[in-house]
Amino acid sequence: MTRHQINLRMPDAESIEDVKQKAKAAGLPVAEFVRRAIDGRRTASVVDRQMVGELRRLGALLKHRYPKDSNWSLEEKREYWAQMERITALAGELEALIRGRQD
Repeated sequence: MTRHQINLRMPDAESIEDVKQKAKAAGLPVAEFVRRAIDGRRTASVVDRQMVGELRRLGALLKHRYPKDSNWSLEEKREYWAQMERITALAGELEALIRGRQD
């Protein structure tokens, strides 16, 4: 594979730092971040991926909190499962959003 180098002029030093910070937030080397930007692909930040994992983890923890043998009313059980479904849906929506930015 032949490697090529491109020199890029930025209006000021702050612009270069902005690019470096955005690449770091996305967990990418600057060169890969710039390649994706040139291709028009958006990048998800590492924080976005961590948020999906955290939502899924919280959902799993909540599942274990469901008292199978307690005297919860039917309405309380429905409310619990509605919240569980909402957490799962939010994680899925966030994942789809991240995938959409990367395409």
